[in-house]
Amino acid sequence: MEGYESGIGASRTEDEGGATRRFQIEGRTLGYPARFPDGSSAVGLFLVPANAAQALIRESGFEVAPVLPGRAVFSLSCVHYRESDCGSYNEISLGFFVKKQPARARAIPYLGTWWHIARDAAATHIWKLPVTTRLANDAGVRMWGFPKTVEEIDFEVADGRAAFRLRMDGREVLRYSVRAEGRRRQSRGASAVYSNFEGAPQVTHLEHEYRDAGFRLGGGRLALGDHPIAEQLRGLGLPRRPLVASWMGHLAFEVGPPKKL
Repeated sequence: MEGYESGIGASRTEDEGGATRRFQIEGRTLGYPARFPDGSSAVGLFLVPANAAQALIRESGFEVAPVLPGRAVFSLSCVHYRESDCGSYNEISLGFFVKKQPARARAIPYLGTWWHIARDAAATHIWKLPVTTRLANDAGVRMWGFPKTVEEIDFEVADGRAAFRLRMDGREVLRYSVRAEGRRRQSRGASAVYSNFEGAPQVTHLEHEYRDAGFRLGGGRLALGDHPIAEQLRGLGLPRRPLVASWMGHLAFEVGPPKKL
């Protein structure tokens, strides 16, 4: 990618746990780790009622991680991929921070979750994951068991703000925007995503780095439409300002194989 050399995976060799598997999807051969070397991302973290959040993911078998008494974190992540193993596409992740597995016996209530969030190492379970291409959809479903669907997602940067809009079934679900500026960078980070894949709970690890990033308390703007999913989000007390909003002008990451918990 122009002007941005990612070091992720530069010296990696294939590991165990399915890394040698290959998938034929939409005329492409894909495997692990899948690489996403250039994209931009707008993220919002929202405090929501823990009981309402758990109700949305009850069938997953995972538990939301409380950050305060009766409160959990809803994560809204919007990404425009300029380059990836799945080509160029847009994606919006609707997820929740969940308890890490196996549980740590000595974990301090609330503090441990905040610590993982601050280190960008929290575990996430994705509730909805719309994307804009069939290739990205089929790869996510077949390779990781992610709940992807093909939908309409618009992305633009104008007047200093990056904005995403999600429409499903011809109806608006949400619009989210952040200030598209920042100078921070992270050379290497890691996070975990939990899913149910091939009949068992799995964890998938992501290694990522970014630059031209900005983080602001309450800096994002969220609006909801009239789609049924928008109504479910209203059940979480949204829309409101996020606890933290972020913009990553250049995001690079790779996704390893899912592993049984």
